[in-house]
Amino acid sequence: MSPATTPERPGKWGIMGGIFDPVHYGHLILAESARQACGLVGVLFVPSLDPPHRSAKPIVPFADRCTMVKLAIEGNDRFIFSDLEIHLASPGYTLAVVDYLRQTYPKPEWHLILGADNIAIFDSWHKPNELVERVKILVGQRPGVDDALKQSVWYDLITIFPMPLIEISSTVIRDRIKKNKSIRYLLPDDVRRFVETRGLYR
Repeated sequence: MSPATTPERPGKWGIMGGIFDPVHYGHLILAESARQACGLVGVLFVPSLDPPHRSAKPIVPFADRCTMVKLAIEGNDRFIFSDLEIHLASPGYTLAVVDYLRQTYPKPEWHLILGADNIAIFDSWHKPNELVERVKILVGQRPGVDDALKQSVWYDLITIFPMPLIEISSTVIRDRIKKNKSIRYLLPDDVRRFVETRGLYR
């Protein structure tokens, strides 16, 4: 199959938003699982400039988080990076990201990729009812959360796809770095080397 190239290509596209502080294999597996299971042309990775749902600001600057995402997805022609949030008003709500993509790239059919834990707090998102009307929601299946998903008022409006259970989080990685523990195999080597070279999270 030909590469995704740019979001101007028609078809089903995924939006993989996140703080990515740092990006890790859990993010990549979620995106790749959604791409394959849901037949996506490609996945657009969109780092959050000013996440509204996080009281504390990201640990490292936006530029460094963007670099880490670029390094993480390099070599996968189905993954594309975008720093589009620099064009949006702060804070960067997901709805604003979706509206920007629909207006800028009208040909794709946009799908928002989420982890199962996000549905539990979906009510707290900015205008969730409008969001589900404008973009299709894809949710990675996660053992132990599936029952909660079925109880969610959003259950009939989402598509659940299978994915491997990977218990990796940015919080755990940052904590391990602070404690001088190995982070090898938790995130791509190029990202790990960037973190170590820049002295991030210490």
